[in-house]
Amino acid sequence: MDTQLEAEFIEMKFGHINNWLTLIANIGVILGLILVAYEVRQNSELMRVQINQARADSAMVNNEQSFNSSFIPPILVKVRRGDDLSAEERIRFTDYFRAMSRNQDNVLGQYDAGMLGENTPRSIMTFACQFIGTSKASQAAWEYTKGGYTERYIEFIERTLETCE
Repeated sequence: MDTQLEAEFIEMKFGHINNWLTLIANIGVILGLILVAYEVRQNSELMRVQINQARADSAMVNNEQSFNSSFIPPILVKVRRGDDLSAEERIRFTDYFRAMSRNQDNVLGQYDAGMLGENTPRSIMTFACQFIGTSKASQAAWEYTKGGYTERYIEFIERTLETCE
């Protein structure tokens, strides 16, 4: 009988060990899934930021082309003075404005993602008040192009424009 009791005891002990190992393995699986979910979320956020950066880079290339062109600087002078623009100048200015605003939209997105400093909103507000809020051409370009930006950026600019002096 001793050997049968001993065998049952060993079987029971292995059962307990097996239960503990199963529990530990299940906890490991759960922790692994949590880690994978966290990494997927981080990768998704990184991908979104990279896409925004690619948009900003594209906008900056357009800006550089504009600044180096013989067209945009005279148009900007006319816009700042409040002079009327020709149809061709309006098209060129609207494209320039769209590139500038896409860049600002990207900057706001990066700020919201915690990648930029606390002065970022103030910088965008200054852009909105000084560039959009002071010019009829800029206001017209804003109304024409604002459907192409993020809802967050549109709300931010609209709220800012209400506070410009």
